[in-house]
Amino acid sequence: MELNELIQNLKSYSGLACDSRKVVPENIFVAVSGSKLDGTTFIAQAIERGAKAIVAEVAVPVPPVIPLVIVPSARRALAELAKVYYDNPSQKLKLVGITGTNGKTTIAYLLNAIFKEAGFKTGLITTVENVIDNESEQATLTTPDPIQLNALFAKMIEKGVTHAVMEVSSHALDQERALGIDFDAAVFTNLTHDHLDYHKDIENYFLAKRKLFLSLGQSTKKDVVAVINGDDAYGLRLKSQLKVKTSIYSKENLSDIEQTLDGMKFFYRHAHFESNLTGDYNASNLMAAILTAIKMEIPVKTIKAAIKKVYVPGRFERIGRAIIDFAHSPDALEKLLRLVRSFTEKGAKIVLVFGCPGDRDRDKRPIMGEIADKLADLVIITTDDPHTEDPNQIAKEVAKGAIGIPSPLQEIRTQIILDRYKAIEKAFSLAHPNDWVVIAGRGHEKYQDFNGKKVAIDDRDVAREIQGIKNQRSVD
Repeated sequence: MELNELIQNLKSYSGLACDSRKVVPENIFVAVSGSKLDGTTFIAQAIERGAKAIVAEVAVPVPPVIPLVIVPSARRALAELAKVYYDNPSQKLKLVGITGTNGKTTIAYLLNAIFKEAGFKTGLITTVENVIDNESEQATLTTPDPIQLNALFAKMIEKGVTHAVMEVSSHALDQERALGIDFDAAVFTNLTHDHLDYHKDIENYFLAKRKLFLSLGQSTKKDVVAVINGDDAYGLRLKSQLKVKTSIYSKENLSDIEQTLDGMKFFYRHAHFESNLTGDYNASNLMAAILTAIKMEIPVKTIKAAIKKVYVPGRFERIGRAIIDFAHSPDALEKLLRLVRSFTEKGAKIVLVFGCPGDRDRDKRPIMGEIADKLADLVIITTDDPHTEDPNQIAKEVAKGAIGIPSPLQEIRTQIILDRYKAIEKAFSLAHPNDWVVIAGRGHEKYQDFNGKKVAIDDRDVAREIQGIKNQRSVD
C-alpha cells in the first residue's frame, strides 16, 4: 500500500500509535526509530496488540492481511498521518510557537494570559503543563509527539478554544514532531549552550530551531509573522534568512526601566507596562510577548492588564529567602545569579544549590560549575536527574569548574551533597537572615529520575518546609 492510499482510508482505522505498548485494536502502527531504539523491532508486538496496518522505512515480514507502507521517513509519515487523522486542527486555531534556549515557558504563559484577558478561550502546551481552557494536565515532554499534539489541538477545538500557545523544542523540530503544524506566529528567544549532546554542535542546534520559521506560511495561513530577539546574534542571523514578515524586539527599544525584587516597570512600544517578573532576561521575555500580541491585533490596554497578573511556575519563584528557578543552562544560571546579586544586600551571601542531569550535554557541566564558583558565595553541588549515569560522577564533572585546583578555601566554599533534600537543607543551615538560597535547575519539576526510578521532590515544597512556611502556595 502507498502512503496516500492509507491516508485516504484513515477513518477506517481506530487511530495511530508510534509506541507499541499503546497500540489498541484496529490501530495503524508507525515504526519510528529513535536514538536508542529501532521501531521496526516492535512491529510484531504491535500486531499482537491488534495493529491493522504498519508504516515503516524498510520492508519487514508482516501477515498478508496487514498492509505494509514503506516510506522514506517514518517520522514525517507519522506527522502527516496525525495531521490528517485529526482533520488538520492547527489550521483552525490562532497558534503561536515559541523556540529558543531560554524564555519559552515564560513567554508562553504571558501570551496565554494576554489571550485570556482579550476574552478568548485558550490552549497552552509547555514544559510545565498542557492546558485546554482551564483544564490542566502535567506535561511529559516540552513538545509532544505528532499524535498527542494533534489530539490536543483537536480537543482544544472541541472545547471552543480559538487561541493557543506552545513551546517548540529543538529536539521536536529535529524529530519532525511539529511538521505540518500551521502557525500564525513564531517567536525566537535566544540561542546559547545547551543540548549539544544531541545536536553535536551549536550550528546544528541553530538549524533545528530555524525549521520552525521556515515552516511559516507554507500552508493555508499566509498572514504570518516571525518575532525575533534582535539582541541575540543567532536571532539576527535568522532574520536575514527569512522571507516572511519579521518583527524585532530589542533592549534598545526599552526605556524608563525600574526593577525591584517584586517586579518591574518599563516603557515600550509607546506605552508603560508593569509586571510581577523581574530581571533583564524577563524584560526580553516581556517584549517578545507584547510584540507578538500586538502583531496579532490584541489592544495594548488588554496586554497591559494581562501581564500585570502573570506568575510563572518555578521561574524566579520566591519562597521566603529562597529563589527557585528552572535555570539549567550556563547562560540561564549566569543571568539568574547576576539578578539575585543585584538584589542582595551588601555583606549578604548567595548560597547556591544546583546540579546537572545525566545522559545530557556533559560539556556544560564544568562551565556551569565555573559560573557557580564565580557568582555565588557558597555552592552545593547536588543531583538533578541522573537518569542512567552515576550521580557522583556527574557532580565531580560539575565540580571541575567550581573547584579547579583544590585549596582549603575552595573546598569550604564548594560542597557535594548528592541527596537533593539534604543539599537544600544544608544550604539553609549555611545561610544567614539576609542571605539568599538559590535552588536552580528544576523549577516546577516534582520528581527526579534515577535510572528509571521516580523519586518525589519539589524544590518549592522543600524550601517551604525547611523555613516553616505554610501559607505560601506555588504559583501552579
